This record gives sequence, structure tokens and C-alpha cells, in this order.
Amino acid sequence: MFKSIVLYFFMDPNANIAIEKTALRAIMIARRRSISENSRIAMSWAIAEHVIRLPEVLNARFIHLYLSISVLAEVSTAPIIDKLSVNDKKLSVPVIRKGDLISAAFKKGDSVRKAQLGQLEPEELSSFDESHLDVVLLPLLSFDEKGCRLGYGKGFYDRFLKRLSERGVNPCRIGLSFFQQRVDELPADPWDEPLDAVVHENGIIRYT
Repeated sequence: MFKSIVLYFFMDPNANIAIEKTALRAIMIARRRSISENSRIAMSWAIAEHVIRLPEVLNARFIHLYLSISVLAEVSTAPIIDKLSVNDKKLSVPVIRKGDLISAAFKKGDSVRKAQLGQLEPEELSSFDESHLDVVLLPLLSFDEKGCRLGYGKGFYDRFLKRLSERGVNPCRIGLSFFQQRVDELPADPWDEPLDAVVHENGIIRYT
């Protein structure tokens, strides 16, 4: 039995990548949760200031972003929503339906509920035409020097971005992260979709 397992992992490099990613997720979640709440709030506001100054965001009309979950210690998108709402941007947020991520229209002040996987979504869903998307702001657990992103492992955003690309829709892909989540190189699968940029509390890293 043991030899069979060893042989399987030797012959299937994707299995090794999966193990590396799982281990790294645990490390990065612990690292993010080690940041004090006050520090996370301050850094999230700093990230929001960088985001709204990006030319891609200034010139965008339609922006997709996630609704942050505080218990996961994510970069808070609340200050970004505050600032973009003042500038009359059209916002959408992710909703999971039938195993796929789709966009639902969202405005500051809309009521939200906790969905099946723990993510937040609008209580009342309104359709959103994804063909208009100019920018997608993504959550992540880690990022590297090449623009690779480590997510939560469900592949929702990878499939979402691929679907948009196949339809000829190519919004700027911007990851939101605390700088301490950076690594030199992430394990990557062929289906992992790359980022165009990462915004952290100290500034912006561009890959294109």
C-alpha cells in the first residue's frame, strides 16, 4: 500500500502541488489571523487608498469585488466600496450558483446574508452584465513575484476569469493582499489564472 502511494505521487506532479497548496493555505491563514484587528483595519484603508488611485480603477465604470469576511481576516473591501460608491462606479459582487461564480449587482447599503459556503452575498439578487466588467478585485491567501495567486482551493475565480476570457471579456485582474502574504514562488497548476497586479498596504505590484 505504501509503495503504491509513493508511486502515485511520483507519477502525478499535480498531487504534490495540491499538497503544497494545502499546507501553504494553512500557513497563510494563520499568518493573516496573527495581524491585530486594528492593524488589519488600518492596512485595509491604506489598500483602499491605493486602489482608488489606480488608473484602471479611475477609468473603470464597472467593477467586480468581493464582500470581505472578517472571521477570515481578509483585506476589508468596505472602505473600497465606500470610496467607489462616491465616484458612482457600478459594482458587482460574487455569488455562487450551481458550482460557478457569477456576478450580482451591488450598492453600498444593500442588505447581505451569509451563503452556504460562508461567503456574504446580497439578500436580493439583481442580474449584472459581466460583459461590461473593467476591473475585478480578487481575494487571495498568497501571491508571488510572477503574478500567481493562491486562493481558497475551490477554483471559483479561476473558472470565472477563464469564462470571461473565452467570451472576449478581459477586465484588469487585481489581487488585494497584506504584504506579508507574499512569497517568492507559488506552486501552480495549469488552470491557475494569473493576476495583472496586487495591491497591498505599502503600494502596488504590477505584472504587465
